Amino acid sequence: MRQDLGLIDWILIVLALTPLVMLGALAFRRAAIRLPGGTVEASFRQDGDNRWRHGVVAYRTDQLFWFRSYGVGLRPDAAFDRGALQLVARHDEGTAPMAFPPGAVEQTVVVRFETGTECGPVWFAMNKDALTGLLAWMEAGPQSWFRMVI
Repeated sequence: MRQDLGLIDWILIVLALTPLVMLGALAFRRAAIRLPGGTVEASFRQDGDNRWRHGVVAYRTDQLFWFRSYGVGLRPDAAFDRGALQLVARHDEGTAPMAFPPGAVEQTVVVRFETGTECGPVWFAMNKDALTGLLAWMEAGPQSWFRMVI
C-alpha cells in the first residue's frame, strides 16, 4: 500500500530541515569569510557604544573588515582602510577604562583605533596572538600607512 504524505507531514519535514539548512548556511558563510586567510576572532564596538559584538576580523591587502559571527551576508559589517587606521590605545585585562566583552579570557587585549572616517574611533577585543598578527599586517604595509601613537 502506498501512503501519500499529507500537509502536516510536509510541514514537519520542513521544520526538521530548516535548522540544518541554517547551520549549513552559517558554516558556508564562515568558510567563505576565512578562505582568503588573515582572519581572527575579535569583538568590536564603536566609541560611545557600550555593547560589544562578537565576530571575525579579516585583513586583506588594503582594508580591515569586521564580520558579525552570526549573520547571513557575505559583506563586512564594518570596513576600514589600512592607511587610515591609527592605533591609539591598548589595554590589557583589568586596565581598560570600559568593561571587557562578555566571555573575555585571560589573554584578551582591547585596542582602540582612530579610523579617519566619520564613524569615529573603534575598539577591538582580541587575544594577544591575534593582536600581534594584526599589528604585523599593519606594519607590513607601505611605510606611510603604519601609524601607532601609544
